Amino acid sequence: MSDELERKRQERIANFKLDLDLDDNPPETSEQAASASAANSPSQPAPVSADAGDMHDDHDEGELKSYSVSPEANAAVDKKSLKKAKKADRKRRRKKAKKNRVVFRVVWIAMVLFISVMVGEFIMVGVNDMLGVGREQEGKVTITIPKDADIDTITDILYEKNVINVKWFFKLYATMTKATTGFTQGTFEIEKNKDYQALINYMQSDMNRTDVVTIRFTEGMSLNQYAKLLSDARVCNTNEFLAACNSDRYDEYEFLKNIPADPKREIKLEGYLFPDTYDFYVGEKVDSVIEKFLANYRRKVYGTKSRVAGYDKKMTVAERAEAIGMSMEDVLTLASLIQAEAANKDDMYMISAILHNRLATIPNEGVNDNGEFGLNYLQLDSTKYYPYASYRDIPKDIRSTFKSRYNTYDHDGLPPGPINNPGLEAIEAALTVGKTDYYYFCHKSVSGNSPAVAYYAATLEEHEKNKKEAGLVR
Repeated sequence: MSDELERKRQERIANFKLDLDLDDNPPETSEQAASASAANSPSQPAPVSADAGDMHDDHDEGELKSYSVSPEANAAVDKKSLKKAKKADRKRRRKKAKKNRVVFRVVWIAMVLFISVMVGEFIMVGVNDMLGVGREQEGKVTITIPKDADIDTITDILYEKNVINVKWFFKLYATMTKATTGFTQGTFEIEKNKDYQALINYMQSDMNRTDVVTIRFTEGMSLNQYAKLLSDARVCNTNEFLAACNSDRYDEYEFLKNIPADPKREIKLEGYLFPDTYDFYVGEKVDSVIEKFLANYRRKVYGTKSRVAGYDKKMTVAERAEAIGMSMEDVLTLASLIQAEAANKDDMYMISAILHNRLATIPNEGVNDNGEFGLNYLQLDSTKYYPYASYRDIPKDIRSTFKSRYNTYDHDGLPPGPINNPGLEAIEAALTVGKTDYYYFCHKSVSGNSPAVAYYAATLEEHEKNKKEAGLVR
């Protein structure tokens, strides 16, 4: 705009100069020459034309009057015009800016309302899903959570099974409630209408798992046999289980502190994992597995009191062991031998009496009152191959040279520890110091429908006869 005004101003200045030149040296036309000669004649006055006068007036008011001012005045007029033009321009700009602001506000409000509606809809959908609204109200699905699953894995599993509808909102909820970890490995049967918190609580508890495995551990089984059963049922790994059984991780069970630190001991917890029927979960943590055994042992040995002949009050197994001067370690070791050797419950008590008789000869270097010697060696076949169940179970690469540190033919007294996990009957028998003159026993094996038959002897001579009758020697 200012450039246009400047151009017009320059044009007016140029025209002004041109008009002045014309006034100083006007060109002489024929009409003007006639007028001039008439004017020079004294006898005839010059006629005055009304049209000419009008033209003169027009000229004065048109060209000469406009440009006969001083340059300073003309510059002031131009400055005033320029200022007026700028003022008009600013006014137009303000008007346009005001209009633009109105348009911007309308668009901004529209966008805010649109985004608010969209966000509100998203949040409403998420809140409904969090509360279980809009999902199937009936029916269950089975899900399997892998080991050490993170929140992304859990979310994907739940979404694929239609347990949740909004993945991002579930993850947001879990993050805000600090529940992104701690999910239990295993299989769950989950109702689809649970809210988020109920889902999280459900999946963080072992109690809700459906992949339950029930295993019966019979009396007299060794920990190697335990490990195989657990591995076959996919509860835990064999090596992991045996390594835990040899660790010191379970100090909260006070009775384990009484286990002697004997380097000859094969497996520390042998004898202490009470045989019974247990429920486990597939892939259960090995510590949880072992603690179930130990808790049952503590309850049976230290927590349960019963009436026993010869005592005037109810006593626990541990209290009875203390009463006869035996440690629970020795009771369990003796009970494991009785469990492995006895044919039945009655046989347990007789074998217990015989083993107590033999152990009593140790202070006398294994000699009894009849002059029999070597009785401090218990000579039990069940100890020859421990920690293996039999000769065939010994690995082939060491079978020919294998010697068990538990072999009671080679070592006197009790072995370094239990050779299996005895049940309550064998423990009861070990605690009963029966009176008998026997120092030997053997068995005729089960054949067909005939049960095993036990033979007892007071002397070695009688024992040799019994072995022949039992078919053990020719």
